Amino acid sequence: MGFSIQNTNSGISLSYSEEPTTSLKPIEGTPQDNPRRSYVYAHVGPDGRYFYIGKGIGDRAWSDKRDTLWQRYVSIRLRGKFSVRILQDNLSSDEAEELESLWIAQESETLVNSFNVGRACDYEKLENYHKLRDANLALIADAKAMEKTDMGAAIGMYMRAISDIDGYVDIEHESGLVGQLRREEIAETGKWGEVVALDRLSLCLIRLGRVEDAASHAERYFGKFVADSRSATGERVRKRIEKALSKKAD
Repeated sequence: MGFSIQNTNSGISLSYSEEPTTSLKPIEGTPQDNPRRSYVYAHVGPDGRYFYIGKGIGDRAWSDKRDTLWQRYVSIRLRGKFSVRILQDNLSSDEAEELESLWIAQESETLVNSFNVGRACDYEKLENYHKLRDANLALIADAKAMEKTDMGAAIGMYMRAISDIDGYVDIEHESGLVGQLRREEIAETGKWGEVVALDRLSLCLIRLGRVEDAASHAERYFGKFVADSRSATGERVRKRIEKALSKKAD
């Protein structure tokens, strides 16, 4: 099954057939500095490869407000050097969305787009990851509800939740370029866990006067899930424990 794409006076026209897919190409004469209405654009590396496909209006194509994968690829792989190419403009929002999807499918192997149906992904591993993580998040939610009636039981549940993170945090379901970038990011910044479990655990332990226990759990957690130590929640946990230790010392 393939598709063909044509420009008409009313926009773009897509048709599907049993023939091989028509290769998409930038529309000649498309304004590159001031695109009209909605448009589809590409970010292009020095080697001429498209590494990001997007849609937008106004100056969206030139914005650097992107996710961490895009930031990493541009800063480390490209050393900040890339260009913007407007592939087609003068589209409705729906037309731009559909055309963007087609371009992403065509260029999927070289793209860093987070949403990319063509990227290399082990969906069985991805399903297992979400199954295990969802179960752990449910345990954390149950523990929070338990705090009102049995603080000790809630503490035990939070400890178990933190231990259970190991069951899924290292599951690698991405390969290809996106997988490489994610592995590089983890190697540089550390792993993320479920810092909300530590947040509630430290709060419960401090409420029971077990300040040293809270500090010990936090030290072990941040030693394993380094990325969380730089988060707003991680910083809140640190300050809470420091304040409690200082108060106890007085």
